[in-house]
Amino acid sequence: MTDTPPLALVTGASSGIGFELARQFAERGYEVVIAAEGAAIDVAAESLRRSGARVRPLRIDLHSTNGPEQLYATATEDGRVPDASRS
Repeated sequence: MTDTPPLALVTGASSGIGFELARQFAERGYEVVIAAEGAAIDVAAESLRRSGARVRPLRIDLHSTNGPEQLYATATEDGRVPDASRS
């Protein structure tokens, strides 16, 4: 048995539906990698952390040439593969 929580990856998570999805994953015990282009992703991460969530925020432009690769590299940097993802 492991104490490692499942991992979720949510893009567009700085507000709206993306933030709500991240919050729902966190409430269900997931560690959450959240991504969005603007600085609001840091505010979203802090809000989730205040409720006890394990969160890794990433400010990234997924339309950029290396954006998707950087997102995947960050999400899997500890050798884990996301158990769930939403964008």
